[in-house]
Amino acid sequence: MKKIYILFAMMSLPYMIFSQTIMPITNNMTINSNSNIKFVPGNYTFTDPELNGVIQISGKQNIVLDGDSCFVNGVGFGGYMIKIDNSHNIVIKNFDSVYKYKYAVYITNSDHININGNDFSRNKVDSSGWIDVWADYNAALGGGVLLYQSRAAHIYNNIMKYQNDGVAAYHCDSLEINDNDFNWNTSYGIRMFWTDTCNIYNNLASHINRPYTDPSDCAALLMIISNENRVVNNDLSWSGDGVFLGQYQHSDIPNNNYFAYNECSNSPHNAIEATFADGNIYKHNKCNVSDYGLWLGYSFNSIVDSNEINGNFHSGIAIDRGFNNVINHNTIKENPIGIELWKGGSISGYQNQTSHDYTISSNRIEGNSIGISAKVTPHMVVGNNQFYYNQAQSLSVEDTINADTVSFNDFRMTTGFHIRNWSSANLFAMNNAFEPNDTAMISEKIYDRHDNSAKGDVLWYPATPGPAPVFQYDPPCDMAEPGAVWYAYPETGYPGPRIPDSVYFDSTEKVVGAASVKLIAGRGWDVALNYRPGNDSVSQWTLNDLDTLYFWVRTIKQPTMGFQVFHLRIGDRKGNYFRYSAPVSLLNASNLVWKQYKFPLSGNSSFVRTSYGTMNWDQPNYVEIHADTWDYGYTLWVDGMQFSPCNPPVAIDDPPENSSGSMRIIPNPANDFATVSVTLPERGHVVLKISDINGNLVKIITNSDLPSGKHDLRINTSDLPAGVYFCILKSTYLNLVDKLIVLH
Repeated sequence: MKKIYILFAMMSLPYMIFSQTIMPITNNMTINSNSNIKFVPGNYTFTDPELNGVIQISGKQNIVLDGDSCFVNGVGFGGYMIKIDNSHNIVIKNFDSVYKYKYAVYITNSDHININGNDFSRNKVDSSGWIDVWADYNAALGGGVLLYQSRAAHIYNNIMKYQNDGVAAYHCDSLEINDNDFNWNTSYGIRMFWTDTCNIYNNLASHINRPYTDPSDCAALLMIISNENRVVNNDLSWSGDGVFLGQYQHSDIPNNNYFAYNECSNSPHNAIEATFADGNIYKHNKCNVSDYGLWLGYSFNSIVDSNEINGNFHSGIAIDRGFNNVINHNTIKENPIGIELWKGGSISGYQNQTSHDYTISSNRIEGNSIGISAKVTPHMVVGNNQFYYNQAQSLSVEDTINADTVSFNDFRMTTGFHIRNWSSANLFAMNNAFEPNDTAMISEKIYDRHDNSAKGDVLWYPATPGPAPVFQYDPPCDMAEPGAVWYAYPETGYPGPRIPDSVYFDSTEKVVGAASVKLIAGRGWDVALNYRPGNDSVSQWTLNDLDTLYFWVRTIKQPTMGFQVFHLRIGDRKGNYFRYSAPVSLLNASNLVWKQYKFPLSGNSSFVRTSYGTMNWDQPNYVEIHADTWDYGYTLWVDGMQFSPCNPPVAIDDPPENSSGSMRIIPNPANDFATVSVTLPERGHVVLKISDINGNLVKIITNSDLPSGKHDLRINTSDLPAGVYFCILKSTYLNLVDKLIVLH
């Protein structure tokens, strides 16, 4: 803090000592030391073909330039409005606009430069072409401010937009860059090359992209061989990369940069990319809905702590040949792979670097297709993580040479395997909690030598005691009702529009019951919409007595691309499943309209069944709908999903089919009681029962023989919680369903 106070004290010297002079801007204007100049307001036009600057400050000190209400046009995007060399203690402030130069301000070999309150936008801009991130200052692209071999500058409260770079710093140190607007540049918001010990905070640097070429070489913040910098609370979103940090073979000095509380999401490449980097810390950043959340190839001695890493298109965290990295306290949700570690192909100079020695702890790893995938990554310690609702595997280990340790984790409700050991080595996984806590069920969800004799063992016992399983033995009569749990599991694929996959209940757009399930699939690549029962209960269905699956579907597809894939999967907790492949025309026909589809569980010509593994009807426990528009994204609603004979739900706006009988509920909604008026065409055995929206039996009203004619059956609803229920009547001749709403 003392250093900052001294800096601002020095900056204030011109104000205190030198009186202000008012003068117009002239071309090739040289400024003397100890000048305090207020330029005459107005519109100016100056080119700088000699590249020596319209305003020239060389070998000077203690200068204030105030450009309030000055608009300076450089015409041809060449040269510089202000050029400063070998000078110190210079203030540039309040210019309303300096535009159409290569750089508005070009600074070399200077220190203690204060630039604030200016609009240095719309200077040199390129919309296409590949950018060499390793190029030095002599290949600078143009933009707002360039600094070369300069230090202790303070750049704040400026606007530098719609050009290549906002600020470009080459071989500099001790810069303070804060509260600037660098949005919508086409190369970089801030470009740093061999630039150290800077403080970068509260800047806007979003939407940094080249619209006509691959954006992966653009970044909101570029840091090439730049160390000991602090980057805090910046908006670096919607850019090619939010952050790109590169070291490669140019330096063995640890980076030791600190990145915290930055918004880096919605980047078409990576939210944060750091390659060949040493000793960086990433804390409390948002790294969502990008190609990769954090790509840290060949990075080591790094800490990834307390970040939000959700809904990315490939992996949440991906590290090729990294080591000694710590991944703690992050939220990692709904990625194809939550954390991906591997030993990839060798790169010159790094052939001997391998993937090893990770500490992964206290993370919430939820709703990913694969929670952690570790390939050829020995000495991995995985502890105290929450593995919730992942799909294929919560933890997958492959070709591990030395045994890893997995302990004190909470594995909950995976669709596939808790742990899958693809390696020939043993995996120590003792003292974990598994939900449900059932020894046979846990064994089924551990893949190891018991499934493949060539694999190593997973030593998972003893397990930490957890809750006993609560089973759902019968699928509900409408699986698409609140109370159920639905997840969208993405397949690794090409990125789509910048919309995250999201699933929620829609109480407005529906056919039956209280709500439908709505999926917004941003990527459009194969997305699995997966049902599981609520309250952490476990599906353990027996479907031998059922024959058909019914469901309603409504979609919104992109006009230029219809659905390319449509299939359903009914599977068990052992990895076996039936796949029902359907024509994509069925989904395309549901665009903007509700369509009901049904198919026999044995399959038919429209829903062709293929068996994977040893699937049978004694063990299914989930249903998935898979849809794919390649990378265009789509919206899909599902309603009324049920196995029959479970009494197909009746559309809310349609009366039940009752050609030979009827059922009516009065009053409806009801408070303490209701009367069900039933007309029977013939005598027969009648069962009238009440179920909740999940298909669970609530009460039986009658189970007896009744003569033909009208019958009024009274229901006591005073003991029912407020909500939506179904009255289901079955007899020899009737199969009727009506909705009952209970109010209190």
